[in-house]
Amino acid sequence: MTPESQPKLVNILELTNGQFQDLDARIRYLFKLATAHENMFEFAEALQYHEQILQLAIESDDKSQQEVSLYHIGDCYRQLSQFNKSIDYFSRLIEITRSTGNRILQIAGFWGKGTSYQNLGQYPSSIECFKLELAIACEMNQPNWEKSALSSLANTYQFLGDFQLSLEYEQKALSIARELNDSKAIGDSLVNLGSVYLQLRAWEMAIGFCTEAHAIAHENNNKDLMMVSLHSLGQAYKGQSLYVQAKDFFTKALSVSCSIGEKRVRSAILQGLSDVCSQTSQFEQAIKYNLESLDISRSIGNRYGEAAALSRIAITYQHLGNINKALTYYHQSLTILQEIGTIASQQQLFFNIGSIYYRERMYAEAIGFLHTALVLAQELKIHAEQAKVEFVLGAVFQKLGQNSDAVHHYRQAYQIYQRLGDETQAFHLLQTIRKLGREP
Repeated sequence: MTPESQPKLVNILELTNGQFQDLDARIRYLFKLATAHENMFEFAEALQYHEQILQLAIESDDKSQQEVSLYHIGDCYRQLSQFNKSIDYFSRLIEITRSTGNRILQIAGFWGKGTSYQNLGQYPSSIECFKLELAIACEMNQPNWEKSALSSLANTYQFLGDFQLSLEYEQKALSIARELNDSKAIGDSLVNLGSVYLQLRAWEMAIGFCTEAHAIAHENNNKDLMMVSLHSLGQAYKGQSLYVQAKDFFTKALSVSCSIGEKRVRSAILQGLSDVCSQTSQFEQAIKYNLESLDISRSIGNRYGEAAALSRIAITYQHLGNINKALTYYHQSLTILQEIGTIASQQQLFFNIGSIYYRERMYAEAIGFLHTALVLAQELKIHAEQAKVEFVLGAVFQKLGQNSDAVHHYRQAYQIYQRLGDETQAFHLLQTIRKLGREP
Protein backbone atom coordinates (compact mmCIF):
# COMPACT_ATOMS: atom_id res chain seq x y z
CA MET A 1 0.00 0.00 0.00
CA THR A 2 1.28 3.47 -0.90
CA PRO A 3 1.39 6.23 1.74
CA GLU A 4 -1.17 8.16 -0.34
CA SER A 5 -3.73 5.34 -0.25
CA GLN A 6 -3.41 4.45 3.45
CA PRO A 7 -5.33 7.46 4.92
CA LYS A 8 -8.15 6.76 2.45
CA LEU A 9 -8.37 3.19 3.73
CA VAL A 10 -8.50 4.31 7.38
CA ASN A 11 -11.31 6.77 6.59
CA ILE A 12 -13.33 4.03 4.90
CA LEU A 13 -12.94 1.78 7.93
CA GLU A 14 -14.06 4.63 10.22
CA LEU A 15 -17.00 5.23 7.90
CA THR A 16 -18.12 1.59 8.10
CA ASN A 17 -18.06 1.73 11.89
CA GLY A 18 -20.39 4.71 11.87
CA GLN A 19 -22.48 3.89 8.80
CA PHE A 20 -23.44 0.31 9.61
CA GLN A 21 -25.03 -0.45 12.96
CA ASP A 22 -25.51 -4.05 11.85
CA LEU A 23 -22.28 -6.06 12.22
CA ASP A 24 -23.07 -8.45 9.36
CA ALA A 25 -23.70 -5.54 7.00
CA ARG A 26 -20.40 -3.96 8.02
CA ILE A 27 -18.53 -7.22 7.38
CA ARG A 28 -20.21 -7.72 3.98
CA TYR A 29 -19.20 -4.19 2.97
CA LEU A 30 -15.59 -4.70 4.02
CA PHE A 31 -15.50 -8.06 2.25
CA LYS A 32 -16.69 -6.46 -1.00
CA LEU A 33 -13.90 -3.90 -0.75
CA ALA A 34 -11.34 -6.64 -0.10
CA THR A 35 -12.59 -8.67 -3.07
CA ALA A 36 -12.42 -5.63 -5.35
CA HIS A 37 -8.75 -5.11 -4.44
CA GLU A 38 -7.99 -8.81 -4.89
CA ASN A 39 -9.48 -8.69 -8.39
CA MET A 40 -7.05 -5.87 -9.18
CA PHE A 41 -4.12 -7.87 -7.68
CA GLU A 42 -3.85 -5.30 -4.88
CA PHE A 43 -3.30 -7.87 -2.16
CA ALA A 44 -1.68 -5.53 0.36
CA GLU A 45 -4.82 -3.37 0.29
CA ALA A 46 -7.16 -6.39 0.42
CA LEU A 47 -5.20 -7.67 3.41
CA GLN A 48 -6.10 -4.57 5.44
CA TYR A 49 -9.83 -5.18 4.98
CA HIS A 50 -9.60 -8.91 5.76
CA GLU A 51 -7.68 -8.13 8.96
CA GLN A 52 -10.40 -5.64 9.96
CA ILE A 53 -13.04 -8.33 9.35
CA LEU A 54 -11.05 -10.82 11.43
CA GLN A 55 -10.88 -8.36 14.32
CA LEU A 56 -14.65 -7.84 14.19
CA ALA A 57 -15.21 -11.61 14.06
CA ILE A 58 -12.96 -12.15 17.11
CA GLU A 59 -14.75 -9.39 19.06
CA SER A 60 -18.14 -11.00 18.28
CA ASP A 61 -16.77 -14.55 18.81
CA ASP A 62 -17.97 -15.51 15.32
CA LYS A 63 -15.88 -18.63 14.66
CA SER A 64 -17.29 -19.16 11.17
CA GLN A 65 -16.27 -15.67 10.03
CA GLN A 66 -12.89 -16.06 11.73
CA GLU A 67 -12.24 -19.16 9.60
CA VAL A 68 -13.08 -17.35 6.37
CA SER A 69 -10.95 -14.35 7.30
CA LEU A 70 -7.97 -16.49 8.31
CA TYR A 71 -8.10 -18.24 4.93
CA HIS A 72 -8.17 -14.96 3.00
CA ILE A 73 -5.41 -13.37 5.08
CA GLY A 74 -3.24 -16.46 4.60
CA ASP A 75 -3.87 -16.36 0.87
CA CYS A 76 -3.08 -12.63 0.60
CA TYR A 77 0.25 -13.19 2.34
CA ARG A 78 0.88 -16.09 -0.06
CA GLN A 79 0.19 -13.83 -3.04
CA LEU A 80 2.57 -11.26 -1.55
CA SER A 81 5.32 -13.93 -1.25
CA GLN A 82 5.32 -13.55 2.55
CA PHE A 83 5.18 -17.30 2.93
CA ASN A 84 6.06 -17.64 6.61
CA LYS A 85 3.23 -15.29 7.58
CA SER A 86 0.97 -17.19 5.21
CA ILE A 87 1.83 -20.45 6.99
CA ASP A 88 1.04 -18.85 10.38
CA TYR A 89 -2.48 -17.86 9.30
CA PHE A 90 -3.24 -21.15 7.55
CA SER A 91 -2.05 -22.95 10.71
CA ARG A 92 -4.46 -20.86 12.77
CA LEU A 93 -7.23 -21.73 10.32
CA ILE A 94 -6.49 -25.47 10.62
CA GLU A 95 -6.47 -25.22 14.43
CA ILE A 96 -9.84 -23.47 14.62
CA THR A 97 -11.45 -25.89 12.15
CA ARG A 98 -10.48 -28.78 14.42
CA SER A 99 -12.77 -27.32 17.10
CA THR A 100 -15.59 -26.24 14.75
CA GLY A 101 -15.50 -29.35 12.54
CA ASN A 102 -15.39 -27.33 9.30
CA ARG A 103 -13.53 -29.97 7.28
CA ILE A 104 -13.81 -28.10 3.95
CA LEU A 105 -11.91 -25.07 5.23
CA GLN A 106 -9.52 -27.45 6.98
CA ILE A 107 -8.74 -28.94 3.56
CA ALA A 108 -8.27 -25.41 2.20
CA GLY A 109 -5.94 -24.64 5.09
CA PHE A 110 -3.73 -27.64 4.35
CA TRP A 111 -3.66 -26.65 0.66
CA GLY A 112 -2.58 -23.09 1.47
CA LYS A 113 -0.03 -24.17 4.05
CA GLY A 114 1.41 -26.81 1.70
CA THR A 115 1.63 -24.33 -1.16
CA SER A 116 3.53 -21.83 1.01
CA TYR A 117 5.93 -24.54 2.19
CA GLN A 118 6.44 -25.48 -1.46
CA ASN A 119 7.30 -21.88 -2.35
CA LEU A 120 9.82 -21.85 0.49
CA GLY A 121 11.43 -25.03 -0.88
CA GLN A 122 10.46 -26.95 2.29
CA TYR A 123 9.26 -29.90 0.27
CA PRO A 124 8.86 -32.59 2.99
CA SER A 125 6.53 -30.24 4.93
CA SER A 126 4.73 -29.39 1.70
CA ILE A 127 4.17 -33.07 0.88
CA GLU A 128 2.91 -33.76 4.41
CA CYS A 129 0.27 -30.99 4.08
CA PHE A 130 -0.88 -32.12 0.65
CA LYS A 131 -1.18 -35.74 1.81
CA LEU A 132 -3.34 -34.61 4.74
CA GLU A 133 -5.44 -32.57 2.29
CA LEU A 134 -5.79 -35.68 0.10
CA ALA A 135 -6.73 -37.94 3.03
CA ILE A 136 -9.49 -35.61 4.26
CA ALA A 137 -10.78 -35.06 0.72
CA CYS A 138 -11.01 -38.83 0.13
CA GLU A 139 -12.66 -39.37 3.52
CA MET A 140 -15.28 -36.71 2.77
CA ASN A 141 -15.73 -37.75 -0.86
CA GLN A 142 -14.66 -34.34 -2.18
CA PRO A 143 -13.25 -35.19 -5.64
CA ASN A 144 -12.46 -31.55 -6.50
CA TRP A 145 -10.19 -31.22 -3.47
CA GLU A 146 -8.81 -34.70 -4.11
CA LYS A 147 -7.83 -33.57 -7.59
CA SER A 148 -6.29 -30.38 -6.14
CA ALA A 149 -4.18 -32.37 -3.66
CA LEU A 150 -2.97 -34.79 -6.35
CA SER A 151 -1.95 -31.93 -8.65
CA SER A 152 -0.17 -30.18 -5.76
CA LEU A 153 1.76 -33.36 -4.95
CA ALA A 154 2.64 -33.72 -8.64
CA ASN A 155 3.93 -30.15 -8.68
CA THR A 156 6.04 -30.70 -5.55
CA TYR A 157 7.64 -33.88 -6.90
CA GLN A 158 8.35 -32.00 -10.13
CA PHE A 159 10.34 -29.45 -8.08
CA LEU A 160 12.20 -32.36 -6.47
CA GLY A 161 13.10 -33.75 -9.88
CA ASP A 162 11.07 -36.95 -9.36
CA PHE A 163 9.32 -36.61 -12.69
CA GLN A 164 7.96 -40.16 -12.82
CA LEU A 165 6.12 -39.75 -9.51
CA SER A 166 4.96 -36.31 -10.61
CA LEU A 167 3.45 -37.80 -13.77
CA GLU A 168 1.73 -40.55 -11.77
CA TYR A 169 0.03 -38.07 -9.43
CA GLU A 170 -1.02 -35.75 -12.26
CA GLN A 171 -2.44 -38.65 -14.30
CA LYS A 172 -4.61 -39.58 -11.29
CA ALA A 173 -5.71 -35.95 -11.04
CA LEU A 174 -6.58 -35.95 -14.74
CA SER A 175 -8.67 -39.12 -14.33
CA ILE A 176 -10.72 -37.48 -11.57
CA ALA A 177 -11.17 -34.33 -13.68
CA ARG A 178 -12.45 -36.46 -16.59
CA GLU A 179 -14.83 -38.35 -14.29
CA LEU A 180 -16.21 -35.01 -13.09
CA ASN A 181 -16.40 -33.80 -16.71
CA ASP A 182 -14.83 -30.57 -15.44
CA SER A 183 -13.29 -28.92 -18.49
CA LYS A 184 -11.29 -26.41 -16.44
CA ALA A 185 -9.83 -29.14 -14.21
CA ILE A 186 -9.05 -31.28 -17.27
CA GLY A 187 -7.27 -28.37 -18.94
CA ASP A 188 -5.30 -27.55 -15.80
CA SER A 189 -4.08 -31.15 -15.50
CA LEU A 190 -3.13 -31.26 -19.18
CA VAL A 191 -1.05 -28.09 -18.78
CA ASN A 192 0.56 -29.53 -15.63
CA LEU A 193 1.48 -32.72 -17.51
CA GLY A 194 2.91 -30.55 -20.26
CA SER A 195 4.99 -28.72 -17.64
CA VAL A 196 6.54 -32.01 -16.45
CA TYR A 197 7.43 -32.97 -20.02
CA LEU A 198 8.97 -29.50 -20.46
CA GLN A 199 11.27 -30.35 -17.54
CA LEU A 200 12.07 -33.69 -19.20
CA ARG A 201 12.83 -31.82 -22.45
CA ALA A 202 10.28 -34.09 -24.14
CA TRP A 203 9.13 -31.21 -26.29
CA GLU A 204 6.65 -33.04 -28.53
CA MET A 205 4.88 -34.60 -25.53
CA ALA A 206 4.69 -31.18 -23.87
CA ILE A 207 3.29 -29.63 -27.04
CA GLY A 208 0.70 -32.41 -27.36
CA PHE A 209 -0.70 -31.91 -23.84
CA CYS A 210 -0.61 -28.10 -24.01
CA THR A 211 -2.25 -28.05 -27.46
CA GLU A 212 -5.08 -30.21 -26.10
CA ALA A 213 -5.43 -27.85 -23.11
CA HIS A 214 -5.51 -24.85 -25.44
CA ALA A 215 -8.29 -26.45 -27.52
CA ILE A 216 -10.37 -26.95 -24.35
CA ALA A 217 -9.70 -23.34 -23.33
CA HIS A 218 -10.79 -22.06 -26.74
CA GLU A 219 -13.92 -24.23 -26.75
CA ASN A 220 -14.98 -23.00 -23.30
CA ASN A 221 -13.68 -19.43 -23.69
CA ASN A 222 -11.51 -20.01 -20.63
CA LYS A 223 -9.08 -17.10 -20.90
CA ASP A 224 -6.98 -18.14 -17.88
CA LEU A 225 -6.34 -21.62 -19.30
CA MET A 226 -5.77 -20.14 -22.76
CA MET A 227 -3.10 -17.80 -21.40
CA VAL A 228 -1.30 -20.55 -19.42
CA SER A 229 -1.39 -23.08 -22.29
CA LEU A 230 -0.06 -20.51 -24.78
CA HIS A 231 2.72 -19.64 -22.33
CA SER A 232 3.66 -23.33 -21.97
CA LEU A 233 3.62 -23.81 -25.75
CA GLY A 234 6.00 -20.86 -26.01
CA GLN A 235 8.29 -22.55 -23.50
CA ALA A 236 8.23 -25.81 -25.49
CA TYR A 237 9.13 -24.16 -28.79
CA LYS A 238 11.80 -22.07 -27.03
CA GLY A 239 13.25 -25.32 -25.72
CA GLN A 240 13.60 -26.54 -29.30
CA SER A 241 15.28 -23.26 -30.32
CA LEU A 242 12.28 -22.49 -32.58
CA TYR A 243 12.29 -18.88 -31.53
CA VAL A 244 9.89 -17.47 -34.15
CA GLN A 245 7.14 -19.88 -33.07
CA ALA A 246 7.99 -19.39 -29.39
CA LYS A 247 7.71 -15.62 -29.69
CA ASP A 248 4.35 -15.98 -31.47
CA PHE A 249 2.91 -18.07 -28.62
CA PHE A 250 4.34 -15.78 -25.93
CA THR A 251 2.93 -12.72 -27.72
CA LYS A 252 -0.54 -14.31 -27.92
CA ALA A 253 -0.34 -15.29 -24.24
CA LEU A 254 0.65 -11.71 -23.37
CA SER A 255 -2.34 -10.36 -25.29
CA VAL A 256 -4.74 -12.63 -23.39
CA SER A 257 -3.19 -11.68 -20.04
CA CYS A 258 -3.68 -7.98 -20.85
CA SER A 259 -7.31 -8.54 -21.90
CA ILE A 260 -8.22 -10.19 -18.57
CA GLY A 261 -6.02 -7.97 -16.41
CA GLU A 262 -3.89 -10.89 -15.16
CA LYS A 263 -0.55 -9.70 -13.84
CA ARG A 264 1.28 -12.59 -12.16
CA VAL A 265 1.39 -14.82 -15.28
CA ARG A 266 1.96 -11.78 -17.49
CA SER A 267 5.20 -11.18 -15.61
CA ALA A 268 6.30 -14.78 -16.39
CA ILE A 269 5.31 -14.39 -20.05
CA LEU A 270 7.45 -11.26 -20.35
CA GLN A 271 10.35 -13.26 -18.92
CA GLY A 272 9.75 -15.92 -21.58
CA LEU A 273 9.90 -13.22 -24.26
CA SER A 274 13.11 -11.92 -22.72
CA ASP A 275 14.63 -15.41 -22.97
CA VAL A 276 13.76 -15.56 -26.69
CA CYS A 277 15.34 -12.13 -27.23
CA SER A 278 18.48 -13.17 -25.35
CA GLN A 279 18.83 -16.31 -27.44
CA THR A 280 18.45 -14.30 -30.66
CA SER A 281 20.98 -11.65 -29.49
CA GLN A 282 18.30 -8.96 -29.02
CA PHE A 283 19.75 -8.11 -25.63
CA GLU A 284 18.42 -4.57 -25.26
CA GLN A 285 14.87 -5.79 -25.95
CA ALA A 286 15.41 -8.65 -23.49
CA ILE A 287 16.29 -6.15 -20.78
CA LYS A 288 13.19 -4.05 -21.60
CA TYR A 289 10.91 -7.10 -21.24
CA ASN A 290 12.56 -7.99 -17.95
CA LEU A 291 12.26 -4.45 -16.60
CA GLU A 292 8.54 -4.50 -17.48
CA SER A 293 8.22 -7.86 -15.72
CA LEU A 294 10.09 -6.42 -12.75
CA ASP A 295 7.72 -3.42 -12.55
CA ILE A 296 4.66 -5.70 -12.60
CA SER A 297 6.02 -7.96 -9.88
CA ARG A 298 6.85 -4.99 -7.68
CA SER A 299 3.44 -3.40 -8.28
CA ILE A 300 1.58 -6.50 -7.05
CA GLY A 301 4.03 -7.32 -4.26
CA ASN A 302 5.22 -10.55 -5.89
CA ARG A 303 8.73 -10.70 -4.46
CA TYR A 304 9.43 -14.09 -6.00
CA GLY A 305 8.59 -12.70 -9.46
CA GLU A 306 10.75 -9.66 -8.68
CA ALA A 307 13.70 -11.94 -7.87
CA ALA A 308 13.14 -13.96 -11.06
CA ALA A 309 13.14 -10.80 -13.21
CA LEU A 310 16.33 -9.53 -11.56
CA SER A 311 17.98 -12.89 -12.16
CA ARG A 312 17.06 -12.80 -15.86
CA ILE A 313 18.42 -9.27 -16.20
CA ALA A 314 21.65 -10.63 -14.71
CA ILE A 315 21.71 -13.45 -17.26
CA THR A 316 21.25 -10.94 -20.11
CA TYR A 317 24.14 -8.79 -18.90
CA GLN A 318 26.15 -12.00 -18.61
CA HIS A 319 25.47 -12.62 -22.32
CA LEU A 320 26.59 -9.05 -23.04
CA GLY A 321 29.84 -9.71 -21.17
CA ASN A 322 29.05 -7.09 -18.54
CA ILE A 323 30.01 -9.26 -15.58
CA ASN A 324 29.87 -6.50 -12.96
CA LYS A 325 26.27 -5.63 -13.80
CA ALA A 326 25.36 -9.32 -13.99
CA LEU A 327 26.74 -9.90 -10.50
CA THR A 328 24.97 -6.79 -9.17
CA TYR A 329 21.56 -8.03 -10.37
CA TYR A 330 22.27 -11.61 -9.24
CA HIS A 331 23.08 -10.38 -5.73
CA GLN A 332 19.91 -8.21 -5.65
CA SER A 333 17.88 -11.27 -6.63
CA LEU A 334 19.65 -13.43 -4.05
CA THR A 335 18.97 -10.91 -1.28
CA ILE A 336 15.22 -11.07 -1.99
CA LEU A 337 15.21 -14.87 -2.14
CA GLN A 338 17.02 -15.05 1.20
CA GLU A 339 14.50 -12.63 2.73
CA ILE A 340 11.51 -14.74 1.64
CA GLY A 341 13.35 -18.01 2.25
CA THR A 342 12.96 -19.76 -1.12
CA ILE A 343 15.78 -22.30 -0.85
CA ALA A 344 15.46 -23.95 -4.28
CA SER A 345 15.82 -20.64 -6.13
CA GLN A 346 18.70 -19.60 -3.87
CA GLN A 347 20.47 -22.83 -4.78
CA GLN A 348 20.25 -21.99 -8.48
CA LEU A 349 21.56 -18.45 -7.94
CA PHE A 350 24.49 -19.60 -5.79
CA PHE A 351 25.35 -21.97 -8.65
CA ASN A 352 25.02 -19.24 -11.31
CA ILE A 353 27.17 -16.78 -9.35
CA GLY A 354 29.75 -19.47 -8.59
CA SER A 355 29.88 -20.39 -12.28
CA ILE A 356 30.56 -16.74 -13.21
CA TYR A 357 33.43 -16.55 -10.74
CA TYR A 358 34.78 -19.82 -12.20
CA ARG A 359 34.72 -18.41 -15.75
CA GLU A 360 36.34 -15.20 -14.49
CA ARG A 361 39.10 -17.31 -12.84
CA MET A 362 38.16 -16.03 -9.39
CA TYR A 363 38.45 -19.52 -8.00
CA ALA A 364 38.28 -18.79 -4.26
CA GLU A 365 34.97 -16.93 -4.70
CA ALA A 366 33.71 -19.68 -7.02
CA ILE A 367 34.41 -22.38 -4.44
CA GLY A 368 32.51 -20.45 -1.74
CA PHE A 369 29.35 -19.98 -3.80
CA LEU A 370 29.45 -23.46 -5.34
CA HIS A 371 29.89 -25.08 -1.94
CA THR A 372 26.77 -23.29 -0.68
CA ALA A 373 24.90 -24.38 -3.83
CA LEU A 374 25.97 -27.97 -3.13
CA VAL A 375 24.83 -27.86 0.51
CA LEU A 376 21.42 -26.51 -0.55
CA ALA A 377 21.05 -29.11 -3.31
CA GLN A 378 21.83 -31.86 -0.79
CA GLU A 379 19.36 -30.38 1.67
CA LEU A 380 16.68 -30.30 -1.02
CA LYS A 381 17.67 -33.81 -2.20
CA ILE A 382 17.68 -32.65 -5.84
CA HIS A 383 20.21 -35.11 -7.22
CA ALA A 384 20.57 -33.61 -10.71
CA GLU A 385 21.53 -30.26 -9.15
CA GLN A 386 24.02 -31.99 -6.83
CA ALA A 387 25.69 -33.64 -9.83
CA LYS A 388 25.88 -30.35 -11.73
CA VAL A 389 27.52 -28.52 -8.82
CA GLU A 390 29.95 -31.39 -8.12
CA PHE A 391 30.98 -31.31 -11.78
CA VAL A 392 31.79 -27.58 -11.75
CA LEU A 393 33.59 -27.86 -8.40
CA GLY A 394 35.72 -30.58 -10.00
CA ALA A 395 36.52 -28.22 -12.87
CA VAL A 396 37.52 -25.44 -10.43
CA PHE A 397 39.93 -27.68 -8.53
CA GLN A 398 41.31 -29.02 -11.82
CA LYS A 399 42.10 -25.44 -12.88
CA LEU A 400 43.84 -24.91 -9.55
CA GLY A 401 45.94 -28.03 -10.19
CA GLN A 402 44.46 -29.74 -7.13
CA ASN A 403 43.76 -32.98 -8.95
CA SER A 404 42.93 -35.01 -5.85
CA ASP A 405 40.08 -32.64 -4.92
CA ALA A 406 39.02 -32.42 -8.56
CA VAL A 407 38.74 -36.22 -8.83
CA HIS A 408 36.77 -36.37 -5.57
CA HIS A 409 34.08 -34.03 -6.95
CA TYR A 410 34.12 -35.65 -10.40
CA ARG A 411 33.59 -39.04 -8.76
CA GLN A 412 30.62 -37.73 -6.77
CA ALA A 413 29.06 -36.35 -9.97
CA TYR A 414 29.83 -39.60 -11.83
CA GLN A 415 28.08 -41.72 -9.20
CA ILE A 416 24.99 -39.48 -9.17
CA TYR A 417 24.70 -39.50 -12.97
CA GLN A 418 25.00 -43.28 -12.93
CA ARG A 419 22.16 -43.52 -10.39
CA LEU A 420 20.07 -41.12 -12.49
CA GLY A 421 20.71 -43.23 -15.59
CA ASP A 422 22.37 -40.37 -17.49
CA GLU A 423 24.92 -42.48 -19.38
CA THR A 424 26.19 -39.59 -21.53
CA GLN A 425 27.25 -37.44 -18.57
CA ALA A 426 28.58 -40.47 -16.68
CA PHE A 427 30.75 -41.49 -19.66
CA HIS A 428 32.06 -37.93 -20.07
CA LEU A 429 33.06 -37.82 -16.39
CA LEU A 430 34.66 -41.26 -16.60
CA GLN A 431 36.88 -40.02 -19.42
CA THR A 432 37.80 -36.89 -17.45
CA ILE A 433 38.74 -38.90 -14.35
CA ARG A 434 40.89 -41.25 -16.41
CA LYS A 435 42.68 -38.30 -18.04
CA LEU A 436 43.71 -37.25 -14.55
CA GLY A 437 45.24 -40.68 -14.07
CA ARG A 438 42.54 -42.07 -11.77
CA GLU A 439 39.83 -44.69 -11.88
CA PRO A 440 36.33 -43.99 -10.52
